[in-house]
Amino acid sequence: MGKFANKIPAWLFSAFVVVAILWLTLAREPLPETSLPRIPGFDKIGHACMFGGLYFAMAFDWRLHHLRLGNRKSRRGHALRAVVLAGLCVAFGGAVELLQGWMGQGRSADWLDFAADAAGVLLSVAVTPWVLRRIGLGARPR
Repeated sequence: MGKFANKIPAWLFSAFVVVAILWLTLAREPLPETSLPRIPGFDKIGHACMFGGLYFAMAFDWRLHHLRLGNRKSRRGHALRAVVLAGLCVAFGGAVELLQGWMGQGRSADWLDFAADAAGVLLSVAVTPWVLRRIGLGARPR
């Protein structure tokens, strides 16, 4: 890893994604109005991308942390780590939906949004190991 990569805190990417999700999901009007027509259900794709991105960011940061420790071949606990990270992301999605309903700012708690969050996380669980290998951060085969 380069000098720059060693200076980045291993939690920075995840923290950035969490802040972005909180802004996009809890702010009254996080994005400017547009004249584009609304496509019914399109927001579910946004939810899936946000929470799938959160899982990827957490897995990326976890792997970066392990590389800094010199652990290049670690596959031990991969499935457990994936389950824990996925569970955290899905729980965060549920908490965001509950907060939206509780805050009373014109946003509502929606179970379909929560389902989209969970679907995005599950898709990311399947794709993230491949992406990490492609960018040179995946665990090396033994």
